[in-house]
Amino acid sequence: MTDNNSHTATNSSFPPSDWVETALGEVCEITSSKRIFANEYQTSGIPFFRGKEVTEKFNGNNISTELFITEEKYNEIKNNFGVPEENDILLTSVGTLGNPYLVEKDLKFYFKDGNLTWFRRYKNINPKFLFYWIISPQGKESLSHSQIGSTQQAYTIVSLKKSEILLPPLPEQQAIASVLSAFDDKIELLREQNKTLEEMGQVIFQEWFGKYGVDDDKVNAEGREGGLGQLPDGWRVGKLGEENFAEIIGSGINEFDGEKTYLATADVSDSNITNTNEKITFQERPSRANMQPIEKSIWFAKMQDSRKLLMFDDYSGFEIENFILSTGFAGIKTTEFSHYFMWCFILSKEFDELKNNMANGAVQIAVNNTNLEKIEILIPDDQTLAKFNKLTKPIFKKIYDNNSQIQSLARSRDELLPRLMSGMLRVNDFSNN
Repeated sequence: MTDNNSHTATNSSFPPSDWVETALGEVCEITSSKRIFANEYQTSGIPFFRGKEVTEKFNGNNISTELFITEEKYNEIKNNFGVPEENDILLTSVGTLGNPYLVEKDLKFYFKDGNLTWFRRYKNINPKFLFYWIISPQGKESLSHSQIGSTQQAYTIVSLKKSEILLPPLPEQQAIASVLSAFDDKIELLREQNKTLEEMGQVIFQEWFGKYGVDDDKVNAEGREGGLGQLPDGWRVGKLGEENFAEIIGSGINEFDGEKTYLATADVSDSNITNTNEKITFQERPSRANMQPIEKSIWFAKMQDSRKLLMFDDYSGFEIENFILSTGFAGIKTTEFSHYFMWCFILSKEFDELKNNMANGAVQIAVNNTNLEKIEILIPDDQTLAKFNKLTKPIFKKIYDNNSQIQSLARSRDELLPRLMSGMLRVNDFSNN
């Protein structure tokens, strides 16, 4: 079943007699960080994590660290109180609850007190086993009793220490963690491959189009011959909402039978779908579940500083048929020629800056369709676009295939998780792992 040569067997009686129920506070130290004040934040130095960064880590995405502390402050804390080390666990503990991060080797950072809870100094518990227990149904149920607050929920250190956990013998914990890690190791490899492929697409995009800008159209208009900045023949500058190139998609969905998967912006991180658990019917659906994915469409979160991106092409039939999107996404309908040019543009930092500059609003700072339609974009000739599409489509098709495999691996892991954590399914020969 996995690459670690262990196998599983169904247990006729569970929980097993050699498993012991204990409190989390008995098997590890549960604490938080030393307070860092706002006037100590820096724009560079040692990364300073909050719940946002830990959630990004949990979802397997690149972190967008915005806060730092000085090396001197980090070393002062390290020498006096300690800092997170390999295999420590940080847990999001305010607002978004229960996302764990198993600290990597040689990663220097510190974190915000209150937002995150720190698990370390383990006693008779394998840290990877604890990580998987936290995300298992059993762990979520146990931790739910540690929540306080009605407006904004949170975990307290005192209540977390009292949370009950069912522990197998340490060798079996290690074996269970090894089985589950085999899935996550493969997922991580595929995610890394996707990052490389996406970067490759961006490199090609910049090589083909990065040396031109919308202001270069003014050079053409002034009738200059040749020279730096002049657009090639047949190229022009247009608007993002231009019909038959990149048309803005309005809200509204077709009536459907049965259930579909609803994707809110919170279910997407960067260009990855991180949650597909919310099912809706047409009659009983959130009011925001009102955007219809279509073939040759591109979607992005309207909120300022929110990077959540989706793309659908002719190989995305399952998703098109089964997904409904939130009105928190803006959609663009492209053409056969413009599709991958526009997708690479939406993936670019240039677009992030343009979208953020166009965002406004008193309650939520976001872009609207009117503002999006004002964004000027480069429009190459159809022949150039066709060549670019032919070159880059296989790159993004491979990313799609990898994502499908990631979702399959995650489903298999999640199906095993509660059975392994309850003792219903046991890993045989665990003493040899």
